[in-house]
Amino acid sequence: MKIYTGWLILILFLVFLFPSLGATAVEVYFEMKDPVGDENGYGTYRYPSNVAFQPYQGLFDITEFKVWRENPGLIYFDTTFVKITNPWMAPEGFIHQNLRIMIDSIPNRGQTELPKKGAYVRFNPKFGWDFGIKVVGWKNSQLILDDNGTLKYYSIRAEVLDDNRTIRAVIPESMIGTPNRKWKYYVFVGSFDGFGEDFFRKVRVNHDEWTIGGGLDQVIEPQVMDILANPNGAYSQVKQLKSFDLKNNKLAVLHPVGPGSQGLNLLGWLGKFLGLLLVGGLGLGIYGKYSKRQRIFWFWVKQPGASDKATV
Repeated sequence: MKIYTGWLILILFLVFLFPSLGATAVEVYFEMKDPVGDENGYGTYRYPSNVAFQPYQGLFDITEFKVWRENPGLIYFDTTFVKITNPWMAPEGFIHQNLRIMIDSIPNRGQTELPKKGAYVRFNPKFGWDFGIKVVGWKNSQLILDDNGTLKYYSIRAEVLDDNRTIRAVIPESMIGTPNRKWKYYVFVGSFDGFGEDFFRKVRVNHDEWTIGGGLDQVIEPQVMDILANPNGAYSQVKQLKSFDLKNNKLAVLHPVGPGSQGLNLLGWLGKFLGLLLVGGLGLGIYGKYSKRQRIFWFWVKQPGASDKATV
């Protein structure tokens, strides 16, 4: 039994270092952080002044987005904000956020516009969306599927998690397939208005109790407070939301994020690599200590004419 001790310890260490190797159903398909303090559209938008919007910051500020699975058959889409309040007691636990998650899951096809203008944005033609998730309060959340050009709508469950900062949309995997690294995501949020077009609150020049200020009073400008974007990339939030063309009456074009959008995490990969070397060396050392029949070189191999004593 001693001869297997090293390998057992090595396997246990690897499972500890890389949890995805263990017997667990948890799998993260995509996650990305977003800067704090950029919930101002293309840089100038201001909160409405009604007390319902206190503390007048954080309610529309996306900080993180995550697509993952914990239980077989269900995919979680989690969007985290700086703060969530629920002054009108919506059953989902949130009311201010009018959130959209549009996903390009099938290359070279998909929709480039929203079913209803509302947010007044369009999408990169190279990455049309194949299904969308509309996340709003008062049981209005929906999954929108593009079925060869025909849009189909299904009610879904949305809820605030115990951290009181994260809104989760729960989608059956059977309806959208299993996420993979080719999927691209558009994630953006506006202010919920029960009387607004597709529930989006209007942006004007001056803010008042129920109006977002800091805009141009132009119909085609985005009604969007924050989007998930790389602030240092070619498609920053400001550049995307400012891309509308008043002269030619064209909406702002959004560009998706996906695996690789966060930049290469060299430190993270270096740490895992060094940890793997350390664990591997430890496991081989222990294995050699208990083995009486082999020598350690770069890997285990019985040397011709070698004695039965192990050399460590």
